[in-house]
Amino acid sequence: MSCIEHFKYYESISVFPSHQHTSCEILYLHKGHISIVCGEDELHMTDNMVCIVPSCIKHRIVIRDSKYYRRTIIFLNPWTYTREFYSDAIYNMLMGFTLKRPIVLKDDFNCLGYFDKIKRELEMNDILSEDAVISAVTQMLVNILRKSGCHEGIMKKSDKIIFEIQRYIQENCSEQLLISDIADKFYISKFYLTHIFKNQTGMSPRSYLTLTRLTKAYNMLHDSQLKISEIAGRCGFASPSDMARKFKEQYQVSPNEFRKRIFLKSKKNIL
Repeated sequence: MSCIEHFKYYESISVFPSHQHTSCEILYLHKGHISIVCGEDELHMTDNMVCIVPSCIKHRIVIRDSKYYRRTIIFLNPWTYTREFYSDAIYNMLMGFTLKRPIVLKDDFNCLGYFDKIKRELEMNDILSEDAVISAVTQMLVNILRKSGCHEGIMKKSDKIIFEIQRYIQENCSEQLLISDIADKFYISKFYLTHIFKNQTGMSPRSYLTLTRLTKAYNMLHDSQLKISEIAGRCGFASPSDMARKFKEQYQVSPNEFRKRIFLKSKKNIL
């Protein structure tokens, strides 16, 4: 599976309520004026700026100027990406372990060039494309870390345990996972797992499992060839109605309506 779960260029304006993903979201604003609201923080973005929203960080986008708005969004899977590359500093940024908020920067280091390279490789999709994508993503993240100054700190032992538990949930979310089984897998008690997981991520392991499935469904809904019942099964939901209820709670829209919006946007946007 590619470390890039979603890559798309948008011109139409879409507004979501406060939400979160297990993926790390990387947004490039070509034109426009928006705010990234995260708790009490409000980070402003204008033309040619880039934003990284770490995994599981709750946020919302506020459109400040509706006259023009162009952006590219990448959903990066931190667990797939870090199977190829290891760095505490990059882990910390993608996971928000040390900086629990988005990073917003002016693109004066050719970040857009990395976006273009990733797009070309995803379209080429040959035997070397994933290596080229990993290389471009890594160089982009290194430059963002250097420019932001957010590369201090080493992952604590508990952080690494949580990261590996999250990886396990990501890779097995289609199965009917029990928290007790996950705890046994990592040789810790269910109560200790719940304690350290909530302390680090702000949510219970069960809530994280649901969010993982919702993030996967969010990305899979962009594929018009898959039926919603198929997506529900592949993501590990008990039933399509179970997915629909939880999806609407998270995104304030049903899976069917979300797919309709995607279809309407695809007629206007450059893929």
